Amino acid sequence: MRYFPMRAVICAAAMAVTGAAWPASDPNSAQSYALHLPLAFAADAPLQRLILPAQVLVNLQTGGLGDVRIFNAKGQPLAMALSDSASLRQTEKRKIELRSSPIMGSADLSDLSASSLRIEEQQGKRIVQIESNPAGAGAPAKKVLGALLDTRAVDDPVVGLAVDVDLPDAQPITFDVQASKDLKYWRSLAQTVFYRAEAGSSGLGADHIELPAADLKDQYLRITWTDAAGRTAPVVMRSATLTTARGVSSSARVTAALAQPVLDNPYALRFSLPFATPVAALKIKPAGDNVLLPVRVLGRQDAGQPWTMMTTSVIYKLQTGGKLQTSAAIELPPTAYREIKIEADKKTQGFSAPPEISLEFEPVQIVALVNGPAPFTLAAGLANATSPYLPMQSLMPDYRPAQENSLPLAQADGATALVPASAGRDGMPTRNIILWAVLLLAAVALGVMAWVLLKQNASRPQQ
Repeated sequence: MRYFPMRAVICAAAMAVTGAAWPASDPNSAQSYALHLPLAFAADAPLQRLILPAQVLVNLQTGGLGDVRIFNAKGQPLAMALSDSASLRQTEKRKIELRSSPIMGSADLSDLSASSLRIEEQQGKRIVQIESNPAGAGAPAKKVLGALLDTRAVDDPVVGLAVDVDLPDAQPITFDVQASKDLKYWRSLAQTVFYRAEAGSSGLGADHIELPAADLKDQYLRITWTDAAGRTAPVVMRSATLTTARGVSSSARVTAALAQPVLDNPYALRFSLPFATPVAALKIKPAGDNVLLPVRVLGRQDAGQPWTMMTTSVIYKLQTGGKLQTSAAIELPPTAYREIKIEADKKTQGFSAPPEISLEFEPVQIVALVNGPAPFTLAAGLANATSPYLPMQSLMPDYRPAQENSLPLAQADGATALVPASAGRDGMPTRNIILWAVLLLAAVALGVMAWVLLKQNASRPQQ
């Protein structure tokens, strides 16, 4: 019997080692969560909605937004429902293809911003002329300076524009989109850069121009294109396709800044994401002036997996006509990768320094039933938490799609989100290392137990 305490101690030690690897946390306790933000509800409204701030999104550790809770002053969690993402973007999209009319002007005209246009019918074709251009035999040679689209019959807001064009090889071409009711006074809607590496290849980067839900009823669109020096580029445009969206939501994407990443070399950088929320887009601003880099974006879950291609694009920062042009955010597939790698085309100079990177997330809205005393706390960040969400119909009987968007909007008090850019690494994932360490410690504990038992049996007096 004198050896039993030793065996009990060994067993207890082994159990303690195993338990330390998987600590139990109560998802209904505010203390279990890594992030706590003060939350202010409107008065006298039992149901209220909340757009999750970036601080919450970059702290989530469970897929499906399962580790989000709202607690009252008594530490009780509130009943919640998760809005369907479509409720924030209730749209009916439609494609409208329009024929483009060429804008003819003097070959030495470099700036159309203050020019008036007139539309003429010549041999059954619609030709757009610059009002200020002189006519007659002494007039300078003309060339195509842009294209005009007749959008007067478009009733719904326009959110996108795809152009059917031929681009010159290996040149960044800036497309400028403007709108006017009278062909005299123009307002700028959008600018972007298109790039094609070589003949026969598909374009890199954006293949369309995003528009800010523009109202183009009874208006015209003017599209012009210039090279890096601000001169009209040799572009051939045949047609354009508008994307309209009825009922566009005002809920913008949520943005978080990424701390400066570390370059592996001038052509590659990678970083780990310490959260489980999918990133919708990466906004990358390269260092330096007049930079254009075709890039690939790859992702993986951990260091034990191969890299998966996510997308290709072009990032740029160009001074064109005295204006700074930067590339749009790179759209990513809706997969929550934990490691991201960005590779620059090796035919370019690569990254001279780490770029500025912002992370964009699709907006997430929850609806809460407000009960209990204030103050209220928004908590987030707990691995393996179970989903807390009820069906929306449970909180809102006779629910209609997007009905929750009319509820009062609660406000979370938080700072600007800054995500650490820890460098990803190759080799065995940290989780696997921990699991192997636990197994080895358990094996050592069992070995010690066996050795003690053998010593015990060997020291017993023979009967």
